[in-house]
Amino acid sequence: MAIAIGDIHGCLAPLRRLVERLPEGEALIFLGDYIDRGPDPAAVVRYLKSLARQRPCRFLKGNHEDMMLRAVDSEDEISPWLWNGGAATLRSYGVEATVWKRSAHRGEILERDWEFYSSLELYIEDENTIFVHAGIDLQIPHMARQKPEVLLWIRERFFAAGHIWNGKEIIFGHTPTRFMGLPAGEIFKRPPLYGIDTGCVYGGVLTAIDSRRHTCYQEQSDFRYD
Repeated sequence: MAIAIGDIHGCLAPLRRLVERLPEGEALIFLGDYIDRGPDPAAVVRYLKSLARQRPCRFLKGNHEDMMLRAVDSEDEISPWLWNGGAATLRSYGVEATVWKRSAHRGEILERDWEFYSSLELYIEDENTIFVHAGIDLQIPHMARQKPEVLLWIRERFFAAGHIWNGKEIIFGHTPTRFMGLPAGEIFKRPPLYGIDTGCVYGGVLTAIDSRRHTCYQEQSDFRYD
């Protein structure tokens, strides 16, 4: 059993408050999207690294971490990342996007956190639950055969078809539940699928869920990205 935490997007204050409320001793699984859009992505990563020295933590890769890493390696990937909120991450590392995009050494700003970013997992699976950032291809029962781009990006094709899934429970983030037509702060709960991106960076709440009892813990955001 573990407690999963949804998309953070640079919102450090509600993350701290949420973690302080979670039961001690339980492993924490973070579903990705630690960076971009929010007020202090770099501080979120520093906090998560510190937290992992205090209690069991595992960290998934989100599509935003993937976009950032691609932008470091390829000029063609810079604009898509910046359009999706990457400038906020750069500012939190102390550099403006206009300067960074012209640099011949774009990866230097991430040097202190490179081990964290490069070790992010695509999914975690235990005896009862699959933890993943965006979702899975429900036609493929074996996780080792899933395509990385699906695990990072899939939306409606996954959660709208959950009724066909007879496998393990799946806890995911990525798609803010308000975009699924749900009331503010409400998780997507159609067993065996649980979506817990409750739009913290959009002024919503940050959500954690106990994977065994499905108890939710939430903290209100103090930031709104427009």
